[in-house]
This record gives sequence, C-alpha cells and structure tokens, in this order.
Amino acid sequence: MSWGANSNHVCVEKITKTEVDGIIYGESFECLYQKDGTSTFKQYEGCLSNLSQILHDGKTRVKVAGSKTPGFKEGHKTVVMKAPCVGATILLRLY
Repeated sequence: MSWGANSNHVCVEKITKTEVDGIIYGESFECLYQKDGTSTFKQYEGCLSNLSQILHDGKTRVKVAGSKTPGFKEGHKTVVMKAPCVGATILLRLY
C-alpha cells in the first residue's frame, strides 16, 4: 500500500528536548497524561518546572506525533513525551 497524494497521513517528526523546553515555558498548550497500563488521557495539573524535570530525565524520549500516534489530533502539533521515570506518556498539544 502506498501513500497517495490524497492521503492525510502525517509522519512522526524528531524534536529536541531543548525545543520542548521552549514550548513548556513559552507557548500555549494543553497538557495531558496517560499512566502506563491505562487507556485514557487525563488533564495534567502539575507545575511547569516538574514537567521540565520529567523532560530532562535521561530516559525520557520525545517526538512529534504522527497521525498513527495515540493522542494525535488533526490540526494541532502534539509533542509526545514517553517518561518511564513517572510511568506515563505526556502530551503537549500546541494551540
């Protein structure tokens, strides 16, 4: 199967932790999290400095969601943080 010109497929993109830190402290976004082993995302209500600490943990991985990534929302850039240090996936959905 090939992705034709009419496809709405969005590819996953790379992003650096420095770029994500800039989003945390400088842009308008919605933050959601999903604990490992659960199927729903909930609103994150912690502080930005805790979010940055989670981001900079050595095992945390970041990417920009593609259309097949859980948590992807059409029309919004969504950063996905896989954070084993807190046993969760965190979404930063930019507006």
